Amino acid sequence: MSGQSKAILAGVVVLGLGLLGAWRWASLGDEHVVPACSDLAEALPEAVPGSWTLTRTEPRRTASRSVARCEFRFRSADQAYEGTIVVDLSADDDAAALRRKATDGPCYGDAVPHPSGTGYEVARACAERVNDKVFAGVYVASAERYAHTLAELSSSSLSPEQVVAYANSTAQRIIDRAMALEATD
Repeated sequence: MSGQSKAILAGVVVLGLGLLGAWRWASLGDEHVVPACSDLAEALPEAVPGSWTLTRTEPRRTASRSVARCEFRFRSADQAYEGTIVVDLSADDDAAALRRKATDGPCYGDAVPHPSGTGYEVARACAERVNDKVFAGVYVASAERYAHTLAELSSSSLSPEQVVAYANSTAQRIIDRAMALEATD
């Protein structure tokens, strides 16, 4: 084999390995993508009807596609409930780390049932009433994704028991929608 043939063969091998590496690197990046806050803003009204206003996004999408923290101002469709909803999502191939996050997060107040919790590797829900506000939190983990939501809701016209029930249901529907949602970018 001549020197020129060896050089061409080496170039083809290097180019092939480079393309293989780029393809593998790109596919690894796509494995750890969670929906952006804009994706959640579009999808959450289907899960919980009402007015959703995105008030804060962290980190910027250009900084990380595997982590999203979104804060929304919320008012229910019937105008009876209002407050703030925070949703945290992260993706990772370390399922044990995701389970630890869901298990170790501070769940304030009393534990409450989470009917769809059996669909997750870890699922915890809790609620606490402080004065006229209800704080309902849910932590879940699957093999590839972790999510936490905190719903801080109140109502000027309904009983505290009604607000607690609505906040728990709302937080759980939000978490289920967030965990099922695929990223659009």
